[in-house]
Amino acid sequence: MYYSVIVTVYQVEPYLEKCVDSILGQTFQDFELILVDDGSPDKCPDLCDACAAKDRRVKVIHQKNTGPASAREAGLLSSAGRYIVFVDGDDWIREDYLKRGYELIERTQADIILFACVKDYGEFSQIVYEPAQEGLYEKEDIAEKLYPKILMDSQMGHMFYYISGKIYNRSLVRKFFDTTDKKIFLGEDMLLTVSSYLEAGRVYISREAVNYYRIRKESNSHSFKIEHYRQAIMALEELKRVAGSHLSLPEDFARQMERYGAYMCFTCMIHCVNTGQIKQLREIKRQMNQPVLRSCISQAGFKEISPKTRITYMLFRRNWIFLSYVFLWTCKKLKKGQTARWSQKRSL
Repeated sequence: MYYSVIVTVYQVEPYLEKCVDSILGQTFQDFELILVDDGSPDKCPDLCDACAAKDRRVKVIHQKNTGPASAREAGLLSSAGRYIVFVDGDDWIREDYLKRGYELIERTQADIILFACVKDYGEFSQIVYEPAQEGLYEKEDIAEKLYPKILMDSQMGHMFYYISGKIYNRSLVRKFFDTTDKKIFLGEDMLLTVSSYLEAGRVYISREAVNYYRIRKESNSHSFKIEHYRQAIMALEELKRVAGSHLSLPEDFARQMERYGAYMCFTCMIHCVNTGQIKQLREIKRQMNQPVLRSCISQAGFKEISPKTRITYMLFRRNWIFLSYVFLWTCKKLKKGQTARWSQKRSL
């Protein structure tokens, strides 16, 4: 078996059929599809079983809801493929995704293939490329050209954290799930990506966009929960463990961790503003004063970032959390007003 395609399924009923059809319709046929129903409360379990009844390539796993990391590990344990592809149940892939991956692997013997990603916002879409040149990177090239952005550089540039749009050598994925805390559900993609880069002997970056990533406001990565701060702390602790088990780390890995932690605080505050949860600010302040996050906020060094981001970090450092909320809310309103005026001019 060349590929195992593992799809995590949780509350994606409106999107699952398109996802599965895009996989079963691949022009490259040597693969199995494993649908992991992570205790989805909608009709997804029945839809998964119906797919398996129609196509012998489909295997279904039903389990209690334990989060995406555990669901992916369950799929991996039941898989037989030499290479692993992860697809979220609300996403879909181009019909030649697996074929192009096969051709690149056979030509380059890469441990990881990275494709460009199409972010689908519903009303419009956007192709997102990795912040590195297309081509093959061997061990020295990975260290020299990819490690500086493995987590986050001083301009907030980073290799994409998504595991969607990537093909992994099975051994890299197996080692990751053998050692990683499965309770992490926000940042698990980043952890797998970082761990894989540190282990890989060869990485190939393609500018072909073969994966479609659906942006949903209600998804964990685009919603706001206080738990996300605790998840950020868990992810940072896991990064420390990963760092301790590798001899060939980027020289500035600790600095990159600080930037990542500060960035997660910024992202959480943006989501808080977007969802209007001003009543959560007292608890947000408490979470941001946890030693791990406070250290990241106070130590993170950035250069050439936007004025909005720079001012927000300044407010974070002074522990002026309410003012940071007001500032970001004002920025949002000003941007919304500018967009409305621009749309009105276009319609005249």
